Amino acid sequence: MALPGVLHVITIATFDNQALAHIAKGRLEAEGIPAEIADDHLIQTDWLYGVALGGIKVQVPEAHAARAHSILEQDYSGELHPEPEEGPAHPEEPRPLDPAAMESQTPSDPRADVGKWAALVHLAAFAGLFVPLGNLLGTLFAWLGRRGVAPEVDREGREAVNFQISITLYALAALAMASPSVAYPVILGLFFLDTILVLYAALRAHRHQPFRYPLTIRLLT
Repeated sequence: MALPGVLHVITIATFDNQALAHIAKGRLEAEGIPAEIADDHLIQTDWLYGVALGGIKVQVPEAHAARAHSILEQDYSGELHPEPEEGPAHPEEPRPLDPAAMESQTPSDPRADVGKWAALVHLAAFAGLFVPLGNLLGTLFAWLGRRGVAPEVDREGREAVNFQISITLYALAALAMASPSVAYPVILGLFFLDTILVLYAALRAHRHQPFRYPLTIRLLT
């Protein structure tokens, strides 16, 4: 929702964490700067799409951009966008970063990053919508690239790869053993089953809840 009476707003910071975005918004409003949150609904409904769009955005009127940037710079310097070249008529001088304040800054929860990568290895199966065998290759590459992040990511990746191997084998068997009138409905059913289970597995992985796919040939243990 746009700020009332404001013709132009700019993004001054982006966050992966919804709570941090709202804390930053509240801090700006406490200083008398109107602020709004953009794209937070994408993180809630589709985490992968939200990340592709750049995360949750904190936006302010252009006239307040320099002051807002200065206020957030000390605590959220990593999430801030560069200041616009043309600031308001009376910009405040940016405050230098305080090393002591940076050391006392609350670090992000490492489990949140683990949950994101664990969910991503499941969601990588949707590469099959664009590339033949992408469901298997996308999951395999995501697992091989991120299995060293944490044992949880490695475990979820193995389970995801095993399931995509199984789905691929079932589809190939249907093509080889049945007529097209039988094979195509079977493959369509496998596609819908794959989609539903991948989304459910990604949701559970993001919440750090283990998930085991049904009908899975577990070649990787």
